[in-house]
Amino acid sequence: MKITHNAPDLLIIDSKPWPVGIILVGMVLVVVGYGLETFLNGDTFTGLMTVLLGGGIGGLFIAIFVRRNQLVLDRRDNRLELRRRTLFRHTRVRHDLRHLRRAIVETARGDKKDTHRMTLELTGGMDAGLHPFTEVYTSGRGAQRAADAVNGWLALRPVDSAPPTP
Repeated sequence: MKITHNAPDLLIIDSKPWPVGIILVGMVLVVVGYGLETFLNGDTFTGLMTVLLGGGIGGLFIAIFVRRNQLVLDRRDNRLELRRRTLFRHTRVRHDLRHLRRAIVETARGDKKDTHRMTLELTGGMDAGLHPFTEVYTSGRGAQRAADAVNGWLALRPVDSAPPTP
């Protein structure tokens, strides 16, 4: 997770799954390359099936598992917006910013290490409750940094007037 913009009136946090995307694309290229080599060496059926199935299943995995998430907190428009984008789909969910109470970090306990995700707590409106920023839990301190940024930003009070002139 990365804090891409942090100003008193606007906070934007991005989660881009570059490692997962790069690994999946690499795997697809290896399988498709093997299929093309097999095809060019004379085993037409096996090569073609490897390219089609390997590329198709790999593409499906990319479409399912590579998901960009973005959180926008905007004081000027009094809005909280969660944006999610996959290869084929883009969604936006908007809430009133006044309903955002805080951000918390959820932890999943594992055998070897714990993983985390940031979750937003909404206290008003039809969608009151907990709303995870990402569907997956990840290792590292990204979720904690993002939650700290949200809570710090919420603690700031907006300035109602311009500073005094001398």
